[in-house]
Amino acid sequence: MKTSEAKDDGSPLISDACLVWDIFSISYDGGYANAKVQGRVANTVEQHVFQMVANQYLALSEKLLVCLGELPKDSGSMNPEAGYIGKAYLHAIKASDKNLPNRIMSINRQALKRIKRLVTKLKDRLFALRISEFLASIQMTLDQVSHRRQQAGLVCG
Repeated sequence: MKTSEAKDDGSPLISDACLVWDIFSISYDGGYANAKVQGRVANTVEQHVFQMVANQYLALSEKLLVCLGELPKDSGSMNPEAGYIGKAYLHAIKASDKNLPNRIMSINRQALKRIKRLVTKLKDRLFALRISEFLASIQMTLDQVSHRRQQAGLVCG
């Protein structure tokens, strides 16, 4: 298969595979971190909103994993941004419960921006459009979550 051809099953171009794995990494880390936060917060509004965000990131991760198939061997080519977001989520999860929700929401926004940046680099425009639909849904969810958290007085600063 040439790198300029998409697979018949809707999988991304071979040349896009590294970018897609980075997007997968960020979205999976986002889903995992938000699910962890949902389990740690006591407020039911917070539990619900973080579960919503986790579900959105995990839905994107599942779609990407289905398209990618098997895991690649570690080539050391991961974009540093994906690693940065993963570390940020891990550090935030270790934070005190008081600051945890606000830190995770901040990282969620950073993660979404970085995924959007990676999507613009994809050569397979149809696949990029499919991912963008997930990103639009995540953006709407984050906006709704921020609004609900503000209404409930759960946002610091």
